[in-house]
Amino acid sequence: MLSIFKRSPKDPLRQRVKDLKCRQIHFVDEHYDEAVAKMQSEPAAMLMLSPVNYYAVKEKYIMAKVYSSKDFEENYAEFFRYDSDKLVSSTKLFKVDKLTASKAFAKVGIIIK
Repeated sequence: MLSIFKRSPKDPLRQRVKDLKCRQIHFVDEHYDEAVAKMQSEPAAMLMLSPVNYYAVKEKYIMAKVYSSKDFEENYAEFFRYDSDKLVSSTKLFKVDKLTASKAFAKVGIIIK
């Protein structure tokens, strides 16, 4: 009877990400499927997406949440596709190297040294 109240084991990666800083990057809704398919083997695939101001295209856009440690040695990215401000699809967390993360942040004006 009480087994229905048991909590399922939490994903250790999700627990780790909670301790990292989260930054959001908004992209134009194009090449989403292609970029997500390549992200598994090649993290630099996120650089094929074009950043955009959220207020410029509120109807259809891709939001990436990039979680980073203070020294940017540990980075993870998760993608969400929105249509009319409703979540259409999302991805799992992808590991991203420091160089790719710094290039993605530089596209939106965040400079990492």
